[in-house]
Amino acid sequence: MNDQSIFIVVIIMVVPFLFTLLIVYIKSMEKRKNNELMADLYQKSIENGKELPTDLFEAKNKNKSLRTGIILVFIGIGISIFLGAIANDGFTLKNMSGGIIPFFLGIGFLVVHFIWKKKGYTDEE
Repeated sequence: MNDQSIFIVVIIMVVPFLFTLLIVYIKSMEKRKNNELMADLYQKSIENGKELPTDLFEAKNKNKSLRTGIILVFIGIGISIFLGAIANDGFTLKNMSGGIIPFFLGIGFLVVHFIWKKKGYTDEE
């Protein structure tokens, strides 16, 4: 391999990693800014002697494990169907095994959701 092809391979491997870091940084800064605004609102309401609604600071994403579980189950099914469809020898378990991990992760999230629902727990942020 020459220097140019090595450079291209390195770029192909580094760009997704940098993109992921950028997304994580942007989401963390968004969360930080939101927390600062909520704290500022809370402080100003205390200074003015006004009561805030009690549900203002509660988590808004209820059933997060249910949503995540359903998404992962269907991602697993989709990956399995895709891998079976592109394989030369058809829909065998060996060809479709790439979707097993997300499928069972989704099943795990669904089990957690229904156990927590039965015990009265709610999903945490």
